[in-house]
Amino acid sequence: MVAVHVDGPIARTMELFGLDTRQVADAIGCSTSTLNRWRRGDQQPSESYLEKIQLLDALLYQVNQSLRSRQRAREWFDTRIPGLGNHTPRAVFLGGNLAHLVVYLRQHDRL
Repeated sequence: MVAVHVDGPIARTMELFGLDTRQVADAIGCSTSTLNRWRRGDQQPSESYLEKIQLLDALLYQVNQSLRSRQRAREWFDTRIPGLGNHTPRAVFLGGNLAHLVVYLRQHDRL
């Protein structure tokens, strides 16, 4: 297996939305110790986890395209959105529904 650097999307997601390791690990569906091993490069994620990390990267891209500022991104992340079942994007994220957020942002590219 080719080594893949996964810390970038994880660290950027944590910084942008003010999340901790536990929250990102829960969203991806792994333990914090596993997430930390990936970030250090001690272990590579399996294909299914790589797909979730790619969703983090896609989420970051869509947020940047749609919201264009850290402040707007954080405000959006904690605002109830009718198109998300009146949930906040944070709640959807923490529930592990990363693809749902990416699709929502693609459909609403200017929020």
